[in-house]
Amino acid sequence: MNILWVKDGKLGHEKQVEALLEEIGSSQDINITEIKASTVLNQILELITFGLLSKGIDGVENIGFDLIIGAGSNTHLEMINLKKRFKKAKAISILCPNIFFRKKFDYICVPNHDLHKRISKQKSISFEGSLSKIYDGPTEESLGMFSIGGINKHYEFDEDYILEQICFLASIHPYKIWHIFNSRRTPSSMNNKIKNLLESYKNISFEDVHNNNIKNKYQDILHSASIRVITKDSVNMVYESLSSSGQSFLFDMDAKNSNKIVKNINALINERRIGCLDKTLMADGLYNLKLRPQNKHFDVMREVEKLAYTILKKLNRR
Repeated sequence: MNILWVKDGKLGHEKQVEALLEEIGSSQDINITEIKASTVLNQILELITFGLLSKGIDGVENIGFDLIIGAGSNTHLEMINLKKRFKKAKAISILCPNIFFRKKFDYICVPNHDLHKRISKQKSISFEGSLSKIYDGPTEESLGMFSIGGINKHYEFDEDYILEQICFLASIHPYKIWHIFNSRRTPSSMNNKIKNLLESYKNISFEDVHNNNIKNKYQDILHSASIRVITKDSVNMVYESLSSSGQSFLFDMDAKNSNKIVKNINALINERRIGCLDKTLMADGLYNLKLRPQNKHFDVMREVEKLAYTILKKLNRR
């Protein structure tokens, strides 16, 4: 199966498509061609000129693509234009496109929390949360992991309180080696505070997202760590953790509102599908921190496996 993958350069989007294609490739012979989405202006020009101003894609004009796939709003118009050029290809959007583009796609893979949007039942394929690679192998008891997000519209990002929770866990698990991973949204002030923390805690290391080769190390520690603690705003990281062996916990963070992301995270906590840090208030403004574990009977999430199976079935490849 020949697949054309349109990329928008956003790590969160590309990791989801990568996980899906890897799963599809586990049961099919696939040939993937990757292209970067052009600017929005160029995409619009190609649309209104019916492709007369479009440039060829080096080395692929003679390939008969079976599938065009991408994630993110910057890829949608590009995929629609490509579908006109490669007429036999099915176009699949990971995540929900703008209402004006939905009819142009053959299938739309949408998270459950977006099912309220008007999408044809014949086109929609739902999944929970975010697509992640599955790892159900052994973990290392001596390894722990913190995944830190940053400023966002869902939760208060209280730097000092997050650091306090890191210190709490590093103290009650002094024999674990803890790896802190930040993100591109993490404020520089938080990065500096983490670096200062290393002087007091010899069992903590800081893996800065701006360093080279961090992607491979992140994946290695994600799969090796026996316990992982994630900020609530980092939805992709949450589902990456839930799709891997080991224990998953969330930092205690105050919600700014009650939107679909907050409701989704609350449901995971209430159903004990993920553990969390909890604050118990005492007298005079004092409080205790404690860990509320997830239900150990929940298995590793396998959403990407289910989605790949459904897509192949709809493409008559099962």
